[in-house]
Amino acid sequence: MKKIFRYLVLLASLSLHAVAWGDMADNGVECSVVMEKTEFDARAAFPDFKLVFTNKGEKTVRLFDDFYPLKDNGPNIFIKIFQKQTRGQKKEAAWYNPRYQIERGRFLNFIALKPGEKHEVLIKDAYLLMLYLKPFRRLINGENYELEVSFHDGYGDPGVRRKYVGRKDFSVVDQSPWR
Repeated sequence: MKKIFRYLVLLASLSLHAVAWGDMADNGVECSVVMEKTEFDARAAFPDFKLVFTNKGEKTVRLFDDFYPLKDNGPNIFIKIFQKQTRGQKKEAAWYNPRYQIERGRFLNFIALKPGEKHEVLIKDAYLLMLYLKPFRRLINGENYELEVSFHDGYGDPGVRRKYVGRKDFSVVDQSPWR
């Protein structure tokens, strides 16, 4: 009986904390990734890509323009590359995490997306940002991968934190002229 009571108390405390984590509700904005090339050689630089935000809802939506807050640093997005394996499994191969904190000032920029409208954000030189994980520390020719890009918006709607995630599959193929 005591164990059941402990689990109920734990469950109640977790549900109360979930309110403080923010609302991940859908506001009609879809995030997708568009890559320049979906097949490239592992020896080539990782291609540039775009994040495309499309308002598929019926209302105008505010999106916090925080993609490049500091000109000398990388974008304020999270990037993960997963190596696709058998039976639908995937293994993390590389990632990028913006490791800087910004004190928000009075100049907050927003993007207003009307219904059906798109906003594109170009992410250049992503290969300079990526941290590749062991054992190979690079992408491997002949493998399939998935690019996952996340953008966290905590200012678009007051009191609501949203996470926009876009995914794109790509392949790394050997493009040497000797094959």
